[in-house]
Amino acid sequence: MLTEIATLGTEPDAISLSKLPYLNAVCAETLRIYPVGMLTFPRITNESISIRGYEIKPNTVVMGCIYLTHHREDTYPDPHLFKPERFLERQFSPYEYLPFGGGSRRCVGMALAQLELKLVIVEILSHCQLQLIGKLPIMPVRRGVTLAPNGGVSARVKSKYV
Repeated sequence: MLTEIATLGTEPDAISLSKLPYLNAVCAETLRIYPVGMLTFPRITNESISIRGYEIKPNTVVMGCIYLTHHREDTYPDPHLFKPERFLERQFSPYEYLPFGGGSRRCVGMALAQLELKLVIVEILSHCQLQLIGKLPIMPVRRGVTLAPNGGVSARVKSKYV
């Protein structure tokens, strides 16, 4: 990814960022494993429906779980491993990969959030080296309607210019 980032020069623009396949894959994989929003907005069924063998009665409140969808073994083999390459090998449908909601009901801020994520990663990795401190797995916990790392993430930051 550092080689890709080096091709951007000192003033990366949105179009250049969108053309970096591995950066895009790293961002997608990060949001797959740790989606910011865990659940979709609730819906109420108007009529009986069967979903994957489960019968749901009318007037039932249902919500999709983005976190569980992103950890399905049948869609994402080894779902707990960080493997950005899966996004280079396959394009997932809006119902398999939905960090900003699925289908036509996606978050209106999706494009801006993705651009900001890429800009921050490029800025940090262009100027610093990061080293994770500790060997414990980073577990997500609920913080209201969002997910965040339990206890934060400790890292050692080293400037590339020292």
